[in-house]
Amino acid sequence: MRDFHLRFFVERRCPDGIEELINTDDKAMLWMPESAGIYVLGANDGTLFTYPWGSSPIYYIGQSKKLRKQIVEHRKFILQAIGGARERKCWPRYQYGASFGATVAWYSVRGAQFPNKLQTDLLAAFYDIYGSLPLANSTWPSSLRPVLGTRDE
Repeated sequence: MRDFHLRFFVERRCPDGIEELINTDDKAMLWMPESAGIYVLGANDGTLFTYPWGSSPIYYIGQSKKLRKQIVEHRKFILQAIGGARERKCWPRYQYGASFGATVAWYSVRGAQFPNKLQTDLLAAFYDIYGSLPLANSTWPSSLRPVLGTRDE
């Protein structure tokens, strides 16, 4: 994933940072912000996932009150999935990271922003361009819930 894959987020065209996750050691991640914000996980091997209205390497968009801690945790679970993905069940975001690599981009909150509102804005922008949430996002933000059809239980 490259920064140009994030240009659909017109409110903030450039992320505050972007880094390949798997080949980065924990000490190199110390410069990541401890602040609240959102992060985007995408494939780093050139893989593009097919969505209804286009293709993108992005497979997950998340939010956290402590970015560095959350990103380090994602890295840990992706590495565990690489080591034993077939032996145990993992959340899709970790399986995608294990299979296609993981590049992370992040946006820190600014001023009075809240990470969950920033995440909803980014998910809405993604949906408007690609016609779907990212593959590994399993929960719709309340303001983006579908209006057509019913939910399968």
